[in-house]
Amino acid sequence: MLVFDTAYTYKIMIERKVAVIVTGRDLGGYFDHIWTCHPVASLLEAEDSPERFGRPVVHELAPGHTVIEGRIGRYRWLAWCPPLNFLLAQIDLIDLLLRVVDEQKIRIVRAEDPHYNGILAWLVSRLRKLPLMIGVWGNPGAVRRVTGVPLTPRLFRRVRVEEIVERFVLRRADRVMAQNEDNRGFVVAAGVPHDRTTIFRIGNVLHESHFTAPTARGDGRMELAALGVADQDTILTISRLQELKLVHHVILAVKRLKDRGRRVTALFVGEGPFRAEMETLAASLGVSDQILFCGNREQPWLARVIPVVSAVVSPLTGRALGEAALGGAPVVAYDIDWHSELIETGETGELVPYLDHDAMADAIERLLNDPETARRMGCELRGRAMNMLDPAAADRAQIAAYQALLADSVE
Repeated sequence: MLVFDTAYTYKIMIERKVAVIVTGRDLGGYFDHIWTCHPVASLLEAEDSPERFGRPVVHELAPGHTVIEGRIGRYRWLAWCPPLNFLLAQIDLIDLLLRVVDEQKIRIVRAEDPHYNGILAWLVSRLRKLPLMIGVWGNPGAVRRVTGVPLTPRLFRRVRVEEIVERFVLRRADRVMAQNEDNRGFVVAAGVPHDRTTIFRIGNVLHESHFTAPTARGDGRMELAALGVADQDTILTISRLQELKLVHHVILAVKRLKDRGRRVTALFVGEGPFRAEMETLAASLGVSDQILFCGNREQPWLARVIPVVSAVVSPLTGRALGEAALGGAPVVAYDIDWHSELIETGETGELVPYLDHDAMADAIERLLNDPETARRMGCELRGRAMNMLDPAAADRAQIAAYQALLADSVE
């Protein structure tokens, strides 16, 4: 199978020990080989780095798993004309991928979004007459209603253009996978028949450390002590630092709690372009000393820390909410996307109205005021997550979907 995915570069997967995102796609050996393509991996390189230009790079991630990374420019000397340079680099990449498809006898093409990854996957699948599967791991419509801007502004300048491309790609997919019913609702609203959609739970792409019992993970309090926040009320948010992820709402909640005389330290794990704005916001609100940016962290580190923080706050998260739930952490989450499938107020956490950061602060305070109840809800949440995100069940469901897709293509 050939997969288009821009979530992580090869370097980041190695550094953060999240290669399971790729290796888990073989479904325990159902696929002999997975080829994962990040078409614009060098976008993360420094502006003056020669690594931004050149031919695609091939990495062997693990036995049976190969990563191909495209460049944002074919020639360094052509950097003065980015559009042409980018086009040449992508043509070079597509030529390589078509040769891989032919030589390796790839049977399925998959993309992890209906945007640029989806466009490339559709092109390759049509050129080689292969079944196409598109993933929708969120609800783009709900996010755009809040932000008013495209999810991929570098590619699409207007929301309307992004929506047209989404519908074009989704309606031409042989099957669309979504991680929950909310996301599937978005897909169906885009014009995809319900019988061409399927739910793909994410349990089989979570690091194994998150399935270990929280008490058997090692003492996360040592990690907090190393950060200088031992014996404090701490809340944790795991997310890319992007405005559309609403991570700044956690800072607003910290400010509200401070105004009530309740001091809490917020830890942010993740990186992103919105960090500078978050730092400015924290300074303007007078809570900089209560905000700690931890950067990207390895999965075992996260697995140790999640069970020992006072609460995890989830404004808008996917895989990170699953990790928090498996860690048995008390969780406060906005009522958006798939959050309500795991979080039930009073039972498995606190679900609060979307965008209401005052309600978020209220919920955090309730958990801090009643740690015994908070931990009970965390235990209930872990039980629900262990059932919903069971990796073996995810493998079986996905294999069935692939078998149906291949059977349809034969017919």
